[in-house]
Amino acid sequence: MTSSEDLSIVTRAAAELERLRKVPQHDGTSFPRACRKMMLSLPGNSRCVDCGNLNPDWASVSYGVLLCVRCSGRHRSYGVAKSRVRSISMDAWSHTQVLAMLEGGNEQLQSFFQRHQMGNTSIASSHRYHTKAAEFYRTHLDIHARKVGSCGLYGGRSQSRKKRSTEPKQTNSHKLEMNQQMASKTCREKQVHLLGIESRRQSITATQ
Repeated sequence: MTSSEDLSIVTRAAAELERLRKVPQHDGTSFPRACRKMMLSLPGNSRCVDCGNLNPDWASVSYGVLLCVRCSGRHRSYGVAKSRVRSISMDAWSHTQVLAMLEGGNEQLQSFFQRHQMGNTSIASSHRYHTKAAEFYRTHLDIHARKVGSCGLYGGRSQSRKKRSTEPKQTNSHKLEMNQQMASKTCREKQVHLLGIESRRQSITATQ
């Protein structure tokens, strides 16, 4: 739990998410109150991620970011494959979509784009959502949100990131084990092959 995450808010948000989990995904419900408070407290979320206008009330679920109404219109023009737009106040939300907003954040996306030399100029703002980097980000945010949702009661961003930070070690250990198994299998196959060659050689020698 980080200092920016109030325990009571996380607890209420977790309860809201559990109730939302039981709602059919195609129905959804209004954005839960405590979840909304958590989302608005994320760094950068007080301003539109693209133009910086205050108090954005629209979102791109694909990137877990908040947008002003003007920029939300531009994101709609990209198509849902590039940016799925929803209203925080007017649209219905599913369990996974709310998690994407809690696990995303404007500052997080801005930092990602800056690392890929895609600044926040008007030209860059339009172009960057059509790049391979943007595709990578939205794909992995969706995977991450679904994984967080499958782990049971929500414990806040710090908990979900703590779990994620342990995954590479598990993955590397698994890869090492698989490589060792492959190496052992290859060695056995070579031994069988050599034994077969030696057996054929001895058979030929015996008939001469």
